[in-house]
Amino acid sequence: MKKYVNVKQKHLYTNERNVMFDGYAIYYKEHEEMRLEYKEEDGHTKVSVCAADSSLKIERTSKEMCTSLSFLPNKTTKGFVRSEFGTIDLQVYTHKYIRKDSIIAIEYDILIEGEVSDGYRIIWNVKEDMYS
Repeated sequence: MKKYVNVKQKHLYTNERNVMFDGYAIYYKEHEEMRLEYKEEDGHTKVSVCAADSSLKIERTSKEMCTSLSFLPNKTTKGFVRSEFGTIDLQVYTHKYIRKDSIIAIEYDILIEGEVSDGYRIIWNVKEDMYS
């Protein structure tokens, strides 16, 4: 089923904001997990979001790069960015995770050698259509 999804990102330390996606996404529930799949505006980057009750997994794939991140509230987890130049292993610390019927929200820091390098808040608003 398709649902209208608006994805906003905010950098936690610079307050820079941007809209990552605004359009229709494939939406379905499977084994108590909410799943979203969509292509970003460039038309080449596919995003897959799997939101369980207490965990979140995001995968972004394009011709040039593949990113996989997993999140558990108040925990440090591992992820990676893979490109033609090799693989960079990442650690993320999840500050906050919310999943409801119409919203997924995550706040996290990216850690490099145990130090915070960046932090983000991403919110997925899920609606039946763009006018609801």
